[in-house]
Amino acid sequence: MLQLNAITDQGGEGLMLHHKLGLYHRGRSNDLLKLKLFTDAEATALDYRAGKGKFTGKMGAIKVKSDTGKVFYIGSGFSHKERENPPAIGSSISFRHQGLTDSGIPKFAVFIRVRNEP
Repeated sequence: MLQLNAITDQGGEGLMLHHKLGLYHRGRSNDLLKLKLFTDAEATALDYRAGKGKFTGKMGAIKVKSDTGKVFYIGSGFSHKERENPPAIGSSISFRHQGLTDSGIPKFAVFIRVRNEP
């Protein structure tokens, strides 16, 4: 973890882990893996954006407001079932991201789940 933190502190995205006995071959391989840091956060659902293409007639993305007050869309991480029945407006959701843009918007935000609050 020290190396990963050192790289990300210098602006790097993460580490590439290569198995010492792994040989090159085309396509995906468990001999070469990416290791990245992710941050989990919460947001409130505000609205929906209609889906396009294979998501026509379903939710394409959800408009959210983060705990820091930033408004943005999350369009990935949803199952087909969740796109047919998206999180309710006003509900709290958890999402994962890879840092923030210069304007404070989460990068590569991915939906995780609806938070169950008492």
